[in-house]
This record gives sequence, C-alpha cells and structure tokens, in this order.
Amino acid sequence: MQGDVRRVSGDGGSEAAIEAAYQSARRAILRCEKDGYVLPADKYEQWKEVEMTFDPSGMRMR
Repeated sequence: MQGDVRRVSGDGGSEAAIEAAYQSARRAILRCEKDGYVLPADKYEQWKEVEMTFDPSGMRMR
C-alpha cells in the first residue's frame, strides 16, 4: 500500500515524545516518497516491505 507508514513500537521517553518522534520520521519518509523511489522491479520481493529504526537520541534541539 503506497504511503503506509506505521509505528510498530517506541520506547525511551513519554508517550507524547515517542509520538512526536514518530510523526517527524513519518513526515520525512512521506516527503521523500513524493517523487517515488527508483527500485529494481526484479527485486520486489526483497524491498516490498521495509522496516526502519528511527533513533533521535543523537539529535539535539537548535
């Protein structure tokens, strides 16, 4: 399904902080998706489902 980004789990902060990090990562993924991804059709079975780990622990407020 195009644009299907789901949060599977989250830890390391309050529920509000986890949700804020998820929404930020989700927006970044969907912005990149706008023009599509150039992925090889013959390897569809390898990339049809992608799981990403977003770890904001190294980020700091500006």
